[in-house]
Amino acid sequence: MKLFVVTGAGGAFGSAILRQLNALHSDSATIIAVSRRVDEVKRATEGFKSAVFPISVDFSARQGLEGRCGAICDQAPDIKYEEAVLINNHATANHSGDKMAEFRDVEYMDSYMFLNMTSFQVLTSVFLERFQGVERRVCVNISSLASLQPMPSLGFYCTIKAARMMAYKVLAAENPDIRVLNWSPGPMKSAMTDDITKNTHSDSIRQFFQSEPWIATDESAAKMLKILADNNYTSGEQIDVYDQPTASA
Repeated sequence: MKLFVVTGAGGAFGSAILRQLNALHSDSATIIAVSRRVDEVKRATEGFKSAVFPISVDFSARQGLEGRCGAICDQAPDIKYEEAVLINNHATANHSGDKMAEFRDVEYMDSYMFLNMTSFQVLTSVFLERFQGVERRVCVNISSLASLQPMPSLGFYCTIKAARMMAYKVLAAENPDIRVLNWSPGPMKSAMTDDITKNTHSDSIRQFFQSEPWIATDESAAKMLKILADNNYTSGEQIDVYDQPTASA
């Protein structure tokens, strides 16, 4: 039996991951679907053959974060797993009207980093500790081209995406027994991209999102899961949906 923990499960890409997991693993997978919109997850997963355990978690609340991350792992039935996979998908874009030279709202910056980086790291640590007895552990960061390429009006989003990517590269370097993937899913139509297009001060970013051909969420999710299943990638590397893995394990 395989275990998958998917955060951001109620969003466009998170929902696609759930659908593709069910299609690929059918009744051989246990899926913990983490989302603020847990009712939507329940409706979306009706009829799944995979065992799905939806849980609502607020990653922005500081108090009790480690306990909430533990509660996510507690959703897993007490059975033997051959593989435990964490897909860290939850993220938000920064206020897309802001410029880096103007960022000085300490409270906003602190809360943004906590939601998008601190909770990401704490969940990773709790997950790895909780399932340390599982033979094969895998951690996936849903990354972005923004982790590599500066995007005007999305300075904090780029910063956090770069930090998450590097955190998982270090995780891979420190733990050869853990498989780590940074997956860049490509440009996808979502509430986040709609918000960026509407509110960005950058004409180049607006044009990018208006002209870029969208990747189907299910197509990107399916390719990511195939790469994980084939296991022919260098642990810690970032792979874009348009790329092929550069080296074998």
